[in-house]
Amino acid sequence: MTVHNITEQEISLMVSRLVQKANRELPPDVEAAILAARENEESQNGRLALEILAENARLARETGLPICQDTGIDVVFVRLGQGLNIKGSLIKAINEGIAQGTREGYLRCSVCDPITRRNTGDNTPAVVHVEPVSGDGLEITVLPKGCGSENMGTISMLPPSAGEDGIVETVVDQVLKAGPNPCPPGIIGIGIGGTMEGAALLAKKALLRPVGSRNPREDLAGLESRILGLLNGLGIGPMGLGGTVSSLGVAIEAYPCHIASLPVAINLQCHAARQCSARWPDGPCPVPQGISADISCPRPLSLGDRAVRIDLPTSKSVMADLRTGDWVLLSGVLYTARDQTHRRLIELLDRGEALPVDLRGQLIYYVGPSPAPPGRPVGSAGPTTSYRMDAYTPRILDEGILAVMGKGRRSDLVKAALKRHGAVYLATIGGAGAYLASCIESCELIAFPELGPEALYRMEVKDFPAIVVNDITGADLYELAVIQKVSSQ
Repeated sequence: MTVHNITEQEISLMVSRLVQKANRELPPDVEAAILAARENEESQNGRLALEILAENARLARETGLPICQDTGIDVVFVRLGQGLNIKGSLIKAINEGIAQGTREGYLRCSVCDPITRRNTGDNTPAVVHVEPVSGDGLEITVLPKGCGSENMGTISMLPPSAGEDGIVETVVDQVLKAGPNPCPPGIIGIGIGGTMEGAALLAKKALLRPVGSRNPREDLAGLESRILGLLNGLGIGPMGLGGTVSSLGVAIEAYPCHIASLPVAINLQCHAARQCSARWPDGPCPVPQGISADISCPRPLSLGDRAVRIDLPTSKSVMADLRTGDWVLLSGVLYTARDQTHRRLIELLDRGEALPVDLRGQLIYYVGPSPAPPGRPVGSAGPTTSYRMDAYTPRILDEGILAVMGKGRRSDLVKAALKRHGAVYLATIGGAGAYLASCIESCELIAFPELGPEALYRMEVKDFPAIVVNDITGADLYELAVIQKVSSQ
């Protein structure tokens, strides 16, 4: 019997190519689902969001920029032939491939220590699942998982008496609770059975199935269809802006469980459902697209004359004229800040020290861009989930900020502070990092360089699209979208 050998270096090259390709090229089934959703969506705001997502996929594919600036924590699924001889360490080879692909692909390093929050610097270690199989081949799938969606997952240990209705209620309640935060419309992976950790892994594996595929078990396929219909009736819509397409698909995987238990895990995936696979030695490993230095221009949006053009920095009178649901096109200077920069700014204020910039009249954009490739001002630069800044926002608004921008819901405390200061909260399109990067003309590091992508940057933007979620009256677009859906039923 011939024994196949594979080296660490061969595995690392394979993984490096997979992680780059996964982050730049949306799988065909996912892109097709987004295009179909654009045609089927009844909401004007929802269609516009889907239009941007479709254009973002094209730009990422043609430029080589990441689809989303959150290039994720890499989840790696390995099917390892028991007859394959690996010369070296499989896990070491995978992590070296992740590090190499992250560096060569100008992908963001997002992995950090859970306590110190110190970044590992190369997006390792990956989360690796190895399944021994017969034969002497090797199959590797890389699933870069952004955490705007990952943070919205949950696991429930239901009593067996809950039955199918209990499963359905648990999933629908979780998706409704998540609302706009996980960048809908995405895929809902559901794991039923096993144990607590087993159900969680089933839910993650469910995300690997092609969009729209049915579980081979008719009862589970029927449950998938039932849940999908209910989710798309919630009115959440694309990006939470309201509409009829809140999810692209539901995938269920099941495993036998204890007679006293009914574990249900829910893993939400955003619309940027990225993954890439390769087999060795059966087929060629995908070669990633190179990054183009040319600034590809996005196709014009179908906003018509609906958008309000705003020059930055801005004024209270401009903010006073905006209302929830207004689209805006931003041009001028804005500043970026995520969790760690907000913490640093608050510490400076607590010590009575001057801030690095004068925030009066400014807009803060919650973004951690991916590294800028040669010839480009910035890498992908889409929004991060805003609720993580809620603890800091009222204090920052005291410094004269008139607008903040990210994605997802804000707390009642933040909405009250916005109203008190005459400021607004804008949302831009989550997961559209390549598209939004095309609206950024320059990017300059201002403070806290040690924070990497979470540092304070000064950006010049032109025709940067966003929508007003919370205006100075306290109205909330996300709440209105669901209320309008409920009242129409």
